[in-house]
Amino acid sequence: MIYFLFLILSGLLQGMMISLNGQLGNYYSMFGISFFVHGIAAVLLILYLKCKEKKKIRFRGVPAYVYLVGFMGIGMVTSSSWCTLAIGATAMTGLSVIGQMVSSAVVDHHGWFGIEKQKFNWKELPAYLLVLAGVWLVTTG
Repeated sequence: MIYFLFLILSGLLQGMMISLNGQLGNYYSMFGISFFVHGIAAVLLILYLKCKEKKKIRFRGVPAYVYLVGFMGIGMVTSSSWCTLAIGATAMTGLSVIGQMVSSAVVDHHGWFGIEKQKFNWKELPAYLLVLAGVWLVTTG
């Protein structure tokens, strides 16, 4: 149950973050916003690892594909900031959720990135279609 609460809180924060990133788009370039956001995150992570965990930062032994997450993050912040200015935070978030659901289902189904395989259950398809219908209603007014 605690996971559900944390995920709801995360979603609430993400909704606000998307709107704030969109507002930053009025003042900075999309790549400037991404650099700003990821720069702050990197500094906070390094401080945490150095102060709290007292761990040395290592890059060896980590699968190379894991570092793609940085490029994905830049793409996400850049595209969400740009799209939010054009279509609004609600529509951008809804469309993003559809993309997240599809990519997550593919990753789960194939067991990519060391995740335990979770075969796609076709009984879940109506839920995906309901989300799609809901986003369509929100985006078309």
